[in-house]
Amino acid sequence: MVHYIIICRSLTYAQRTAKVLERAGITAIVMRPPEDIAGEGCSYGVKLRQRNLTQALKLLKDAGMSHGKVYLLRPGGSVEVEE
Repeated sequence: MVHYIIICRSLTYAQRTAKVLERAGITAIVMRPPEDIAGEGCSYGVKLRQRNLTQALKLLKDAGMSHGKVYLLRPGGSVEVEE
């Protein structure tokens, strides 16, 4: 199954992001991003299903929450930045 990871600047922000999404019925999992996209620092990500991305980004925008890059997480574990 294909998922997306929304990168957040901290664990707290990732938890807040997940809470906004969960309230709207979107399953969101807070996680450490894979090493190849984590970079330096203490970034965290929120993983969600492919079909929920558009709605999730709209919900975050409506809630006034910014986010970092969005990555596509393929079944084999490869990741790529979503344009």
